[in-house]
Amino acid sequence: MDITFDYHSHILPGCDHGSDGIETSLKQIEMAKSVGIKTICATPHFYPHKESVESFLARRQRTYEALKANLPEGAPEIILGAEVLICDGMDQLDGLNRLCRQGTKELLLELPFYRWPESVWETVDCLNDRDDIRIVIAHADRYPPEDIERLIGEDIPLQLNVECFKNPLRRKRYISWIKKGYVKYLGSDMHMLETGYKDWVKCRKILEKKAK
Repeated sequence: MDITFDYHSHILPGCDHGSDGIETSLKQIEMAKSVGIKTICATPHFYPHKESVESFLARRQRTYEALKANLPEGAPEIILGAEVLICDGMDQLDGLNRLCRQGTKELLLELPFYRWPESVWETVDCLNDRDDIRIVIAHADRYPPEDIERLIGEDIPLQLNVECFKNPLRRKRYISWIKKGYVKYLGSDMHMLETGYKDWVKCRKILEKKAK
């Protein structure tokens, strides 16, 4: 697991309800660089029930180009992805694999924050069976542990938000997941100018001490 790779962020200016403009995006990137981040995956929200893949990709590219034109020298590398909200039947969506992280088959999947109906599990299974997609569970720390354990049993990798390590009562579980290889990525899930990258420093110190 690469501690210099922010796998989950909302830094594209005006692309979703993350960064509200170029100035905010540049501050986010400066914060990332200050804590040693070398690569940031921009993962704006994609809601399959609200827009087409084509519309999303056009907006993502437009906002990426606007940011790229203003990046300072020495900024972390920005790569493109998406945070895709699960919906019934989305495995049949045309062009879904185009939302995978740039250069990979990895699709960052956001799950419901309410009790998951069986239809969610059916969609997860359909996605997991595809050869052109490898799902990664976004902010797995936010869901019921028993549901995550079921996903782990299906060999589905996890992404954790670094803020989760602030909770000492739950930290032991997350460190155990990391030690067992279930967690593939960390993310700031940075939207505006929250404490995400301060949390990154705390997370790194905890992992250096505990996750060996």
